Amino acid sequence: MSDGRLMPLLPALGDRRDAGRAEKELTARGRAAVPELLALRREGPGRLRRHALHALAVLGACDELTDRDRSALERLVRIKLLDDRPSDTHWPFTWVAVPAAAYEGVFPALGLHDRIPATMAMGMSGIRHDRAELPGPGDEGLTAYRAFVTPEFSGWRLVFGRPVWRSDQNGLLERLSEHCREAHYYEHDGYDDAHSWAIAERGRLIRSHGTYREPQWTGEPLPWEEPQTEDPLWEPGMYEHNASCEWNANGVAQRVTVDPEEIDEETPMTGHGWLAVTEPGVGHGPFPGALTI
Repeated sequence: MSDGRLMPLLPALGDRRDAGRAEKELTARGRAAVPELLALRREGPGRLRRHALHALAVLGACDELTDRDRSALERLVRIKLLDDRPSDTHWPFTWVAVPAAAYEGVFPALGLHDRIPATMAMGMSGIRHDRAELPGPGDEGLTAYRAFVTPEFSGWRLVFGRPVWRSDQNGLLERLSEHCREAHYYEHDGYDDAHSWAIAERGRLIRSHGTYREPQWTGEPLPWEEPQTEDPLWEPGMYEHNASCEWNANGVAQRVTVDPEEIDEETPMTGHGWLAVTEPGVGHGPFPGALTI
């Protein structure tokens, strides 16, 4: 793919005005661009080496980096972790919270592998590029997903990514609570209209709510829930017998664990985050998209 257009394209990847166009054109060229990009990493010119690394990440080809490049990236992450803070984070609408003291149970419960230390920015960009399509046995392909386990915030760690989607309905939340003592699921839509939350303890779902689910409520109200009679619109027969006023996922998270939308640069943070994948031996190289470090 030495058609003379690759080298001028690379600097545009770092330009906010042109990045979208550049990534689209690079993706259209596909894996055919990888040999030339690897050559640029080895031989220069120096001004393009950083852009070539960015391009390899966009193409999901970081598994072809040299050991030297991998070591350099690992050093950069370690340096960034020293003063890592959440900043200008756009939080996903679905997450799980587990006690920080027992968070190691997340990895076996979700079947996660190849975990690597990750800054907050790295974790959030990792779950935006969270799916890799890989060759599998025979004619079948293999799909791997990423999950991000955050640092500790106020005694809790949050888990984001496709592996925890709908975990309130498939038994996964109960399994997480077996490994971590308890696990809390939260979800809302982009319009702040539909909210779901669920709490499991020691392998048992004890309480849940879903805006458009039938029935909306399971389990009995917990001690911290406001009675339905506190609703200004309350009237007899308006609610299910075990309903409460705690319908809002972010409100419940703020009350009993951590609401990610309340986390900012001033929020106390302990430890560092982890990126991990759902298939063993896959690593993070095949995932398309550049990680922000």
